[in-house]
Amino acid sequence: MKCFRCAAEVPDASRFCGTCGAQMSDPQGNTLVVPPEEEGHLLERIRRVFAGEYEIEAEVGRGGMGIVLKATEVALNRTVALKILPPDMGITAQAVERFKREACLVAELDHPNIIPVYRAGQLGGILHIVMRYVEGLTVAAIAEHQGPLPVPVVLAVLRASTRALAYAHERDIVHRDVKGGNILVDQSGRVMVSDFGVALRASDVTLTVAGTLVGTPAYMSPEQCSGRRALPQSDQYSMGVVAFELLAGAVPFSSETLPGLIQHHLFTAPPDLREVRDDIPAELIAIIERALRKDPGARFPTTQDMLTAVEAIPFGEAERQASEGAMQALARQTPVPAISARALPALPTTPTLLVAPVRPQRARPPSRRAVWTGVAGVGVAAALIAVLTWPAAVPENPEAAGSTTQGGTTSVADSVAAPRPERSAPPPAREATPTGLLRIHTAPTSAEILVDGRRVAIGSFVDKPVAAGPRRIQVRAPGYQAFDTTIVIEAGATHTVGRVVLPERGPSE
Repeated sequence: MKCFRCAAEVPDASRFCGTCGAQMSDPQGNTLVVPPEEEGHLLERIRRVFAGEYEIEAEVGRGGMGIVLKATEVALNRTVALKILPPDMGITAQAVERFKREACLVAELDHPNIIPVYRAGQLGGILHIVMRYVEGLTVAAIAEHQGPLPVPVVLAVLRASTRALAYAHERDIVHRDVKGGNILVDQSGRVMVSDFGVALRASDVTLTVAGTLVGTPAYMSPEQCSGRRALPQSDQYSMGVVAFELLAGAVPFSSETLPGLIQHHLFTAPPDLREVRDDIPAELIAIIERALRKDPGARFPTTQDMLTAVEAIPFGEAERQASEGAMQALARQTPVPAISARALPALPTTPTLLVAPVRPQRARPPSRRAVWTGVAGVGVAAALIAVLTWPAAVPENPEAAGSTTQGGTTSVADSVAAPRPERSAPPPAREATPTGLLRIHTAPTSAEILVDGRRVAIGSFVDKPVAAGPRRIQVRAPGYQAFDTTIVIEAGATHTVGRVVLPERGPSE
């Protein structure tokens, strides 16, 4: 069968696409088994079903939740984009519900930078959404043909896209699949966000199974990669990846495998854009770096705050006109002068986890009661030591010690004054190796944790003192793919790796 997202050939028994990572079946849903159709037969069937309503011209794209066709609405004689849920992609109750929800969500969004929806429904058993057709190109297609884009063009795209996302987030709607392929530029230069097919209300918790990856791997936030809930900060991260790609000509993270790409999103610091180009404003770099933080709490509190930061970057009338003219040319597939950019530095084969050390808290001054309790304790201990060591202070042979006895009783004064054998000086104390605390949570719980190739603990929750300095951390378990990264342990600090979930190995691995 073919992947509904990227159209790559996928074995029938596969649950995920090996090219883009899209889930091919829903393990939690009841799938209606529909015989696969050839591409030409499917298009002919759609034409027959929609005959009289829409004249289907051609397929223009595929997304995570359907196929987009260019069509003409017969009644109004206008060109529209017809998005359908193909019957051969495996129709589940969850997929149908999500598709219907997309129509309701997008119909609520009335914004100049969001593609409007005209209507939605079901005809001949085929769910469909009718949207405005945009004559132009996606930002992904523009970047693919043009390479790195001028800074004014990137600012224009970033301003318009962030404005659309901020509008949606204010209405409690998260896109969850922000990428260059879902941002379009029409021939007038207007930027519009499309495909809310996996959009989700922040309050909606009934449709996505915990642990399910939703989105496009190259643009997914760390929380999406780990199967956690995507909030507005997740869209900020994806928007940061898009801006990075437009400036550098490539996404910040790439890998030959889906697990490798996910590991980069979770642990690898993005490359420094200053190593690629010299004309990027420092304010823009700061915004992208903040949007690409691993911790959602370290990004912008709201997308409106991100938009405010973007719009604070100087963008005069001359730059606006230049960017608008460039985008009009690019949307018409007319090349603009190429931007010189250096290649991105190679990503580490073993991603380095950048974690902020937790400084030990300053000790509070002891209370007066604690001080007196300590003094009393020291006194009792001293008395106990004196009693236990008292016989050892009396020599066995008083005469040899030069003392006198009276009635068989040894004089205390004499015994104290008696010379004692000299003891050898203790060896000098070895300096303790500075350590930090490694905190890690593993799944499965039987996974072994290795530091620099030496096993130090077994999961699941582990707090382990580790020598300061760069340390290679490995987590492995039989039947699972190993986790391998490098962190820098700082003396006296706590370094939290977080929850490491090992994916199961496939039958051929």
